[in-house]
Amino acid sequence: MSDSARSAGFTLVEVLVALVVSSVLLAVVLDGASTGRRRARVAEDKRLAVLLGDSLLTEAAAKPLGEAPAQGISNRLSWTVGESVIGSEPRGIFALAALTATISDGQGHQLFAGELRRIKRMVPQ
Repeated sequence: MSDSARSAGFTLVEVLVALVVSSVLLAVVLDGASTGRRRARVAEDKRLAVLLGDSLLTEAAAKPLGEAPAQGISNRLSWTVGESVIGSEPRGIFALAALTATISDGQGHQLFAGELRRIKRMVPQ
């Protein structure tokens, strides 16, 4: 073969180098897309946790002492609401209560922790 016929195409090494470079670039792009989806899911979980936490604290504040929901699962998020009496008035009708809400994802990472203090009506015994 003449020199002009050999220089018209690519060598096997050039093709392999091009494939390796393309594969590395594709891996970087796919990793970036995967990271972006994961971060978007975490951000959405945190947004839902804040909304759920606010809702749970508002619901617990509206109910008499001892009638707030305790725990549950909503949209892949597990939640716990607690109440504790800080002080009460002498007649035992009203009490100052600390309401706490914690929201965790399915892996146990805490996404929200909130506390609210309210004067609540005590349930007659």
